[in-house]
Amino acid sequence: MSDDDVPVGALLGAAYQAVVHGQNLAAREAVELVRDLGFEKDGTAKPFRFAYQRTEATQDGPQVRTVHATVPLLSLITPPAISIDKAAISMSLHLISQGTETGPAHASLAGSEVPAVEGTTPRLKGRIVHRSDSNAVLTIESTLKQRDLLESSRLSQLLDAAVSDHDSVWYEVLDQAEAFRAAAATFIDTVARTGPTGDGEGVREWLQQLWQLKESVTDAVSAYRDGLMEKIPQLHQSWNTQCENLKWIDRHTEPETMAQLRRSFIAAARNVWNALLPGAPVAEFGPPTLDQLRVRFEAAVSALADAPPGLEGLPERLRDLEAAVAQGCIARKYEQPQDVVTRTANRYDETATAIREMWNPSVQSAESREAQDELAAAAEKMWDALGPRKVPVDFRTDSRMSTSEIEECTRLLGELAELGKQLMELYDNPRNPLNEMCTASKWAGKAWNASKEDLQLGKQIPDNTRKKVIESFGHSNSLIKQANWTVDAYSKLQRLQPATWNSAARAWNKAARQFWRHLIDTNGHPLTDLACIESSS
Repeated sequence: MSDDDVPVGALLGAAYQAVVHGQNLAAREAVELVRDLGFEKDGTAKPFRFAYQRTEATQDGPQVRTVHATVPLLSLITPPAISIDKAAISMSLHLISQGTETGPAHASLAGSEVPAVEGTTPRLKGRIVHRSDSNAVLTIESTLKQRDLLESSRLSQLLDAAVSDHDSVWYEVLDQAEAFRAAAATFIDTVARTGPTGDGEGVREWLQQLWQLKESVTDAVSAYRDGLMEKIPQLHQSWNTQCENLKWIDRHTEPETMAQLRRSFIAAARNVWNALLPGAPVAEFGPPTLDQLRVRFEAAVSALADAPPGLEGLPERLRDLEAAVAQGCIARKYEQPQDVVTRTANRYDETATAIREMWNPSVQSAESREAQDELAAAAEKMWDALGPRKVPVDFRTDSRMSTSEIEECTRLLGELAELGKQLMELYDNPRNPLNEMCTASKWAGKAWNASKEDLQLGKQIPDNTRKKVIESFGHSNSLIKQANWTVDAYSKLQRLQPATWNSAARAWNKAARQFWRHLIDTNGHPLTDLACIESSS
């Protein structure tokens, strides 16, 4: 038998042994790479340091900052952990000899009395077929597979989370934007479908305004996506401005289903803006909700109770007003009959009438009047939402002059008379405008004398007295107009010196405005100013 004659089993075993040895070499290579590349000599993991930009939501809007991070180097690479998933060995053999060999087919078991059984085993010898003197036909087809190293994969996951965290704001914006898109589509489609005038101009304008609101939000989301942060505040301001143009919605004619869609639209938009510009105020449109009106009313009650100076018994009366409003809100919430709300409104009116009779000059102040005005406005809105009903009784008095303001009126009246007197002493000849000024101050005195008794008691001016005040105001205005006709003529004759006259005229106008505003609404009844002399230059 030639040296090339090898048992067929040995030939096959050698091929399989080569596959196993290859697996062994691959495993050793992976271990060496992890040890040399991943760890320092002291056994600690080699670090990989890097920096990345992260977008964060702040009160001033999205801000980009640089973050420095250190992660194990092994978290960035995949070690070559190769395994042989499949191996197919193919070889061509030339069979040299064949035969059988006699021997025990099965060995006897230890301790067994059963003897071994004789049998025959085939014996094959062969050699690999040579194509030439140096090449043999032997083919091994194998499939390699990269195995996952769990620890390294976990580090990679941590790294990915750290790097992608800068997009957390974007993901939040994206989620809120999707909710807004759905709310906007439903709201706009409903408005287009159920518009009271069909395709009329009013509905088209309403839809156009809604589309502008929708576009301001979607454009802001796109600006954030594209990194154009400077555009977001402008679009936010556009939203707030557009909302101011939609205050015309009437709570008494808007269907409740439409109101719910409108509130959902606004709420979804607010979530987007809050994600883009944390803390920025987001305007709304449409009438305020009942809860919002009640919060405003209760805040106004507290402000009036705290306004200086206090009025004895006022806090208790204000609590009665709050109780009436609270009962009305409960009745509305649980859809109780309208007469229940009416009864609560009547209780409010009774309390308001009692408060109206409590005021006197000693407890009036600018702060108190401002707080009274705010509460009166809040109460009117509150009952309109609960009703609709008539305007609630006004707990304020028409005249709300403080003691110091009454004293100021007396002083101003004397100042008017004194100013006219001083001018008459300065000018001997031009008595016409001065006489009319003095007469005008007398009419102011008549108005004051007619009303001061009621004002000093903290009462409102009676209607007949108010009529006299208005008549006196009219006479005073007419006299000043007549005086103005002659001011220009006398100035041309150089009988009035501009500097002296203009100084006195300004003082007169200031005192007159301060006086009359306590007795009459100078917005509804404009005051005529004493004319100044134009400079010849």
